[in-house]
Amino acid sequence: MTAQIRAKPLIASIALAMGGGFLSNRLSGDVKGIYQTLNLPWFAPPDWVFAVVWPVLYLLIAAAYYLVMESPKGEARTQAMTFYLVQLFLNFLWSPLFFRWGAYAWAFRLLCTIFLLALATIICFALIDRRTLWLMTPYLVWLVFAMLLNKSIAVLN
Repeated sequence: MTAQIRAKPLIASIALAMGGGFLSNRLSGDVKGIYQTLNLPWFAPPDWVFAVVWPVLYLLIAAAYYLVMESPKGEARTQAMTFYLVQLFLNFLWSPLFFRWGAYAWAFRLLCTIFLLALATIICFALIDRRTLWLMTPYLVWLVFAMLLNKSIAVLN
């Protein structure tokens, strides 16, 4: 027997991630213009890559959050959801910190914190539903890349 997908919680999960990402981008100023003026390391992707990668990542982590939200209530679920929401909130703060305020070193520190919280989230999620491990792993890999890119930009600028 397969579980039925409930539309409202799934849509809410996606809206939280995608809406927060959209709002974060709006609060960040001219992201594309600022990115193009930075001294970038050789491995920096073109600016359009971010507009493709982030929506995909938000959909994946939203799907993982939905699976956890739909799991039986309990302490493990509450802890997992808390880690997710805190790291997601900090993720939304990163872009304005980096782009609007140009605080590259502080943005790197924040990204390190996000990474640790995302790792804790993945562990908690996977203990509830193993499928979430595969949904969250691309996000964790991207965070590692983002940390390397952010640190390099902080050094070069």
